[in-house]
Amino acid sequence: MSLVQQQADHGQSRPQLPGAPRKDRSLFTKFVLRRSGLKAPMESTSFDSSTTTMTSASSSLSASINFHLPRRMVTSPSSSNLMQWLQSDCPHDLLPKILAFSGPQLIATISRTNRFWHELVSQEATWRTLCTEMYKWREGDESPISWRTYYMRNPCVPVDFSTIPKALSCAQSPGLHQCNSVRVLLRPGRYILREPISVLAGGGAEITVETMEMPSSFHPVVEAPNDSEPKKRRKSLRQILSCRSVDEDDEDEEDPLPDFLEPATKPWSAPNRKQATLTLRSRRQNEPIVRVRQGSCTLRNLELRHISYGTDIWNGNAAVQIQPPMGLNDQPVMVVPSPSAILENVDITSASGRGIVNIDGGNLTIRRCYIHDCAATGIYIGSAMSKVVIDSSDVTQNGNGNVHHRRGIGRGHSGIYLEQGLAHITSSNISQNSLTGISAVNPSNAILHLIDSDLVSNGAFQLEMPEIGSVAERQSITRNVNISASGFYRPRSGLMMPPSER
Repeated sequence: MSLVQQQADHGQSRPQLPGAPRKDRSLFTKFVLRRSGLKAPMESTSFDSSTTTMTSASSSLSASINFHLPRRMVTSPSSSNLMQWLQSDCPHDLLPKILAFSGPQLIATISRTNRFWHELVSQEATWRTLCTEMYKWREGDESPISWRTYYMRNPCVPVDFSTIPKALSCAQSPGLHQCNSVRVLLRPGRYILREPISVLAGGGAEITVETMEMPSSFHPVVEAPNDSEPKKRRKSLRQILSCRSVDEDDEDEEDPLPDFLEPATKPWSAPNRKQATLTLRSRRQNEPIVRVRQGSCTLRNLELRHISYGTDIWNGNAAVQIQPPMGLNDQPVMVVPSPSAILENVDITSASGRGIVNIDGGNLTIRRCYIHDCAATGIYIGSAMSKVVIDSSDVTQNGNGNVHHRRGIGRGHSGIYLEQGLAHITSSNISQNSLTGISAVNPSNAILHLIDSDLVSNGAFQLEMPEIGSVAERQSITRNVNISASGFYRPRSGLMMPPSER
């Protein structure tokens, strides 16, 4: 007789999960009950501490058994003790698939119940099944040396961790130097961030944030949980009557997101793309979505929707900021390894500032990206030691100012602004920007290599180069470039809709 049938005989209308109190029940059990339309009943808070681990694991797994196993298994006579039934009667080839619905926290709890579960969780075959069931690994991918390590180094949001910062805090733990890379996988959907994604990884570690490849039947996440919900604070009479400006600690009120940043697809973006969309929602001034301070960070198959208070487009008011830490007197601190970022198939928009800022010696690589509709410059490169490589990308319609806040950035900015450093641009489209397409300013060290690209329909100038005969001008290269004040251009990233289809 199943657990549900036993309770029906006693006149109970809802299944009662045995074991630990409500506070000890896993989030997985609550999720299953919520999806099934049931409510978790009140439970007694008295229990035997010697059996807490076994009972908690049994209560958490009972819901998954009832909803994921055939009925003939659920009605097994030995199902009154769930963990014992799983250990003795359930086909052992199904156990790894059941664990895949549990998450790493509950798996760690189950592994401490007895020797059987400890040995099962310790098997590489179990972790391979977990990686496959959670779409972390697919046929054709390179097989890892350790499946358990592979699972841990590829945390999934919101399955393994509820938010992106929690997954990154685990990735950037003190023991990160022992591994070469950590990849944070995001299921397609919308993610609201209260704080920037900060990357400060030493020891040559590489951190990747990317969208998972899910089956066509998967429904995107509507809105993932916030990092931390702002708390409502009571205001004093003096605060109510005083005149004050928004500062970084004032988060007790929240303005709705502009329509510009809503998850709806932009009219000029390619349709039918399942990606994770990261949106910053904060009242702090000059905050980016991603800030790379040290180490390597890769962003792949994402949409970044940025808006922030403030007007400091050099130090924070950008969707992506690559800059080493600042020391005394606001001077950059040279770190090893230096901050570097790789962006692949990323759609970037900033309603308040710049799209990407690479400053004070950072390294930036952009491949097949679409940077558009930024209030200020699309891509800014500063400092003689900064380097950027742009390939097969679109930088369009930037520099139109902050249209959502009258005290924001004004109109009149370039698509790409090379103040200092080296920029190597190939097979890219820089068009319809407010001021200029590309501006290389410094005559000493603003070196530009522009090859096989389009500069069309920009504002004042299509291409602004250093003075003729200067050091930077002699080292710069322009080859096979389409420069025109009007006309058509060819999208290069694959993320932008062609002009003929708009």
